[in-house]
Amino acid sequence: MYRTLVNSIKDDENFKKCNNNFNITKEDKEKGKIECPKCHSENVIKFGFYNGIQRYKCKNEDCCKTFIDEKSNPFRYSKKFKENWEQYFELFIKGLSLRECAAKMGITLVTAFFWRHRFLADLCEKSYIKKIGSYVELTKLVLYENFKGDRGYHGEERDKIIVVNALNDYMDISSIIAGRKFLGFYEIRDNIIPRIDAKAYVVGFQDSRLKMFANALNEIRNVKLREDINELKIDLAYSNKVKKWLIKFNGVASKYLDHYLSWRAFEYKNNTEYERKNIFSMKKVYSQINVKAKISTYISWGNIKKRTIEI
Repeated sequence: MYRTLVNSIKDDENFKKCNNNFNITKEDKEKGKIECPKCHSENVIKFGFYNGIQRYKCKNEDCCKTFIDEKSNPFRYSKKFKENWEQYFELFIKGLSLRECAAKMGITLVTAFFWRHRFLADLCEKSYIKKIGSYVELTKLVLYENFKGDRGYHGEERDKIIVVNALNDYMDISSIIAGRKFLGFYEIRDNIIPRIDAKAYVVGFQDSRLKMFANALNEIRNVKLREDINELKIDLAYSNKVKKWLIKFNGVASKYLDHYLSWRAFEYKNNTEYERKNIFSMKKVYSQINVKAKISTYISWGNIKKRTIEI
């Protein structure tokens, strides 16, 4: 069964490689294009500079708006955030509640929520790992679907959301939202196998299906652990720690779950250091988070509210 699943993934990857020249996404087509923010016309011309920034003018006779191209500006449409984001980051990184952040910054609770998710969206994008490799440990986290903040009626039974946390010996963490209700063969095929590097040695813990899958995947891909080392067991309780960490938020809406999983991975990685005696021998050392505020992406309040769970 697992051999069939892995082979089906290979066939899909080969198909994508063969048709790579024909799979031009909408984002690729729009990349580099400049359009008027008012009428969305692409008929624009350069219109001088302001403070060293190129300005443009729309040639549409009914518009004629002048503007600057702000696609690469993470602070567009948010003057207050631009002036206070570093101060807010210090509160955010300490784990203060939204109400505490709002009180200290003199902003509303809604604004504090929006600013938190500005950082989380940026963090989620930066920390995304397409394929995790080396020595990989898989553990399972089960959470119930959460509609926190949704004013619609949700009297229906809540599904289980299955998250598989992949942690490797280089402290890369990939939290994969793998399934709804249960973790089956097709969930493994579609959501987990594509996220694991072909040369990675995989070990499953806590869940019998993950253990069976890891053993089968290593055998199918002919990947072996070096004979002179034992399994590292970096952190078998990582998923349990994540579940306990989420309690302090009094529930996290499922549509934002990937944001919070990235936040937890960021905290864990920056709180834990490893002293390496050699490649496969490590000693865990705990330290304080000491990172500088950085943000390089933009997400609007509308896009945050429109988010849906991945599965």
